[in-house]
Order: sequence, then structure tokens, then C-alpha cells
Amino acid sequence: MKTRMHYLIAASLVSFPTLADDGLANLFNDGSFKGQFQLFDFQRNFDGDTQDRRDTSLGGLFYLRSGEVNGIQFGGAFASANPIWDSSDGLYGLVGGAGAPGSLVDRTAVNRLQEYFVSGNWFDTKVTYGAQELRTPMMNPFPLRAIPFTYRGASIKNTSIDNLAISALYITDYMGWTNDTFADVSDGVAGEFARKGIKVDVEDNPMIAFGLDHNLALSALNMKTSLWYYGMDDVYDQYYLKLSFSGELGSTGWYFTPSYLKQSSNGKLSQTDAQFDTHQAGFHLGVKWSGFDAVVKYVQTGDDDVVAPFGDEKVIIQQVVQSGRANEDAYGAQLSYRFAPDSALRGVSAYVNWATYDIDGEDNQGINETDFSVWYDLNHFVEGFSVRARHAIVNFDASDDLTDTRFYLYYKFGL
Repeated sequence: MKTRMHYLIAASLVSFPTLADDGLANLFNDGSFKGQFQLFDFQRNFDGDTQDRRDTSLGGLFYLRSGEVNGIQFGGAFASANPIWDSSDGLYGLVGGAGAPGSLVDRTAVNRLQEYFVSGNWFDTKVTYGAQELRTPMMNPFPLRAIPFTYRGASIKNTSIDNLAISALYITDYMGWTNDTFADVSDGVAGEFARKGIKVDVEDNPMIAFGLDHNLALSALNMKTSLWYYGMDDVYDQYYLKLSFSGELGSTGWYFTPSYLKQSSNGKLSQTDAQFDTHQAGFHLGVKWSGFDAVVKYVQTGDDDVVAPFGDEKVIIQQVVQSGRANEDAYGAQLSYRFAPDSALRGVSAYVNWATYDIDGEDNQGINETDFSVWYDLNHFVEGFSVRARHAIVNFDASDDLTDTRFYLYYKFGL
């Protein structure tokens, strides 16, 4: 892939004379460099015999973009997560280590090229080829650790129709939170089943996706529609639909966001123990007023677990637990507050997020989680600087209860 990228870049320079002359200078003069340094400390403590976990990482994400000439642009990114010390607790997963989370192993640094791509932007259509972060409902950065997921392949996005984006993906490889080399997307699917104790050979086929995202703004109602299909031959198909309605009632805002996900194995995978056929349906219903944001959530999952190895938009996503077990019903509520820009605590936002998860017909499989989060954007003191603290309390009917505490320090910059 890297060799093909070099050939593609060289061919682009040769094929466009303007780009090779004055345009080449504009690639640099109109370029940008931005990123963030970050210090994270994550720890998870169990109230039973399960091994506690803790990692501390120092690193960052750094993005370089060239200027755009004749529609052509080049991009790259570097990601880094380095252990500050070897914890006496088990591996959390912020940094590398030769073992699963909870293993008592030495930590290793993760330093990698996060992106390297060439893109063309013509006739309201942007085509990107190479390693790139994606932001789609069921294939996205999955930003739960120090380094987000990244993918390799091609993406296309057309915006020639007002308020409508038409997208397509052809993705062959990915890197997870602590990988330093790309792996086939089939490995990601196989790993998802392996974590559930199912070993299966997954066909090495690319992920192909198509999406429609539409915005409609009326006098009293805003509506967004997102419809996506993702498929891997001889592996699985999935369809995702999300509607977002919002409006104002006097000084109070409201929103309603229902969604539906349908997944099923196909071809060869359907002939193995990993075969599945499931769905997830639910909604968010919320109101906003005077800095508050209150929302209730409900979701129901079908006969099998949701398969989501590449990031997702499950209906309920908390610090530790996410909706997605077979025959699961989950209820949640979240209350957020953001202090006004003219208050003494400007830049501070906080939330409490609670949910309960139950499996139909199984009384001993319940889970309850309560999350607390405080984020302090200190931009008015030091531009680009912010801190965050999160704490989760999770109670399991069938395993050890736990607490999960995370501290974040960011310094963002742009040139």
C-alpha cells in the first residue's frame, strides 16, 4: 500500500503541470498543521478477585494537510501514546503491552503513522485514497483510548445536491487503539467473536459501504436523516437508519432521535457457529433550557449480540458498558449542564449519566452503571488547554462490580 501511495503521489505531480510549478509551492503555503498533546490516566478497580488495571500515557495526535491545488490535496497524521511508568496493576489498554487487558505485562509505546492519503476534490465530489480516519455511523474513530481507530482504503463523498451527502467506502485494513501496523478488517470481525469465546476463520474481504445523509430545515422543525449500508462478502451485512428531529418551544429546545440497526451474517460465516441475525432499535428524547440538557433513552436488542468491531452509534453508550447484548432491554437518563460564558465558572460542563441493562428471561444478567463527568475548558486562561475527569460506578449481577476513573489533560494547537 505504501509503495502504491508513492506511485500515486508521483503520478499526480507529473500529470498536473500546474501542480508541479507554482502549484507545488501553494501545496505548502496553504497547508496546515494542528494537533493536541495529551496526558491520560485510566484505572479500573474491581471489588472481587479480578485484576485491577491502570495505565498512564503521554503523547498526542498531529495532523498535517497540504494546500489544495487543482483539487488535489495530501494529508498525513502521526499518533503517539507512551507509558510514563510500568504500573503494578494490570494492563488497561491506553498503551501497548503483550497481553489482553488485565495482564501483568510491561507497557510499550505506540507510535505510528495515523494517516497518509491523497485526495481529489472535483465537481462537489471528494475522493480520498490511503490511510484515513473515518466518521460514519458504524465505522468511525472509536475514540475510547489515547489513539483513535484509523482505516486504509478509499472513501468518496458527493455534496452536489443541496443538503444531501452521498458517501461510499471501500476499506481493506484498520488499526485499533494500540496497533502499530494495519490488519485486515476481517481480523477485526474475528477478534470481536474471539472476545466472546467463538473462534472462526473470517473471509478476507473488504468492507463496502454506502450512505445518505440529509438535512431538512423548516420554520419550526429541523430534521436529519442518516441511512447507511455496510457489507462484507461471506461475513455480514448491516443497515443503519437514524432520524433526528429538533425544534423550539418558547425558550426550551427539544429533540427526538430514533434509530434502527439490522445485522445478519451472510455466505460462509452463516455456516459457522458465529452466524447471527439481530437488530437494535431505540431512541433519545431530550429537552434543553438555560444551560441544562436532559435526555431519556431506551433501546432493545434482538436475538444475538450486536457485532461492532469498528466503532458504532449504539443507542446507549456509557463509560464502561454499551447496549448490545442479545435480548437486552436498556433504559437510561442523562442530565448535563454547561455554565454560561459570562459566569465565574465559564468553560465548565458536567453530566450525570445513568442506565440499567437487563436480558429478557435471565434475572442474573442485570447491569447498572452511573457515570460522572466534569470538563473544564481553560481556553480563556491558556489557549487550547483543557482538563477532564470521569468516574463510573458499575454493578454486575453476575460478576465483580467495578469503578472506572479517567483523567485527561489536553493542549490543542494549530498552525
